[in-house]
Amino acid sequence: MNCSLDTSYHPPGSAWTLHDAIHGTVHYPSYVQPIVDTPEFQRLRNLKQLGTSAKVFPCATHTRFEHCLGVAHLASTLLDTLERNSRVQISDIHRKCVTLAALLHDIGHGPFSHMWEDFVHRGSDKTWTHEQSSCEMARQLFANNAIQLSQGYEHFYAEQLICALITGNQEALKTLLTPDTMFLAEIVHNKRYKLDVDKWDYLMRDLFYLRGVIDVDSEFVRLFEHARVVRDRDGVTHIGYRARDYRWIVQLFEARAKLHMECYQHPIILGLEKLLIDALTQAEENGFRIKGTKISEAHQSPLVYQYLDDSVISLIETNESAKLQQVQQTLARIRCRQLYSRIHASSEPCDIDELNKRFGTDEFFQIRKRIPYGSEMAPRNVPLYDERGELVEDNDTVVEGVLSAIPDKGHFEQYLVYCKSTKQDVVSSAREYLENGSVSR
Repeated sequence: MNCSLDTSYHPPGSAWTLHDAIHGTVHYPSYVQPIVDTPEFQRLRNLKQLGTSAKVFPCATHTRFEHCLGVAHLASTLLDTLERNSRVQISDIHRKCVTLAALLHDIGHGPFSHMWEDFVHRGSDKTWTHEQSSCEMARQLFANNAIQLSQGYEHFYAEQLICALITGNQEALKTLLTPDTMFLAEIVHNKRYKLDVDKWDYLMRDLFYLRGVIDVDSEFVRLFEHARVVRDRDGVTHIGYRARDYRWIVQLFEARAKLHMECYQHPIILGLEKLLIDALTQAEENGFRIKGTKISEAHQSPLVYQYLDDSVISLIETNESAKLQQVQQTLARIRCRQLYSRIHASSEPCDIDELNKRFGTDEFFQIRKRIPYGSEMAPRNVPLYDERGELVEDNDTVVEGVLSAIPDKGHFEQYLVYCKSTKQDVVSSAREYLENGSVSR
């Protein structure tokens, strides 16, 4: 079991206790439990954090439910750290907003992790993000479950701030926070420096459930212990990190890159996601609906979206419509492990049109796998402070001193060619044809 709840009685206003596989015994403020115990949040139990990865890594079955609880805990922990290290006082309403933004940051996620955004973008909504739906679902949660964040206008303010913290909307945050409190914008969704508690939890959690398969040193989490509030030249507050801990910042992004390389963008997983997108598209074209709504448009109605989770595949498989029989046959390939076959990998793209023409089919496709290395992703402008606690004016010396010792620069890029056909003679012939150096672009 990934986590368990302490269901014993707690007096009103006291903490709510949860036992988490990553963080151990965690105590939450009393206002967290009523939000967790809503249909909107409970939906996250049926969304695997790593989508289809469990088809390759059987232990990777943890969910967005426990991830969101973990992020909320880390947000509260970081707030405590900042108060202790910086001698700042964070108001109750700001603490509540940051904690709840962390708790609800993924409540708008679709099934099968980030694959769902790719599926939606093939439909009518080309710009949708799960953060947008997280805000809409959060507003529905508050309204439908009579959740009062505060009294009067402060409830409206808190709702706006929670949504701005989820999306990382810098313009909105500048109107909702003052220069003294702007550092709060860098805790949940840090658009500026990309260091936040969301990454902190998902890296620790994913590495935990993939341990023994993907081994990464997680010492980087220690960098948050020394985080403190600093001010830039304009007097605006940010979260600063010790200059000597910059190596851990790079290590964090190296861990992320390795997870992308060996798990998130594993060749089998990429092919499986394409199969699922094909099946979902075909199901929608043949009339499959959730409460009368196209599944690629379900996010447009929170009342519909709260019923959409990973079980959508089972709903399609058990639907009795004759129009869905072909889709059901496609989905049966997943259960029988008859997935799209990867037949070639190269640093150069393949001319897929020519390949399909050569074999008289349209069953070949190509996926570009591009992963920035940790040295590329690590923020160079993150606020750093020296041994005296003073902000480092020029990061270049510190940054280059760390990055110069790292061999991997830039990004990893690879082009993967797949075949949809289950006919082994077609797969073998195409593989041999490509291995002989044909059809490179």
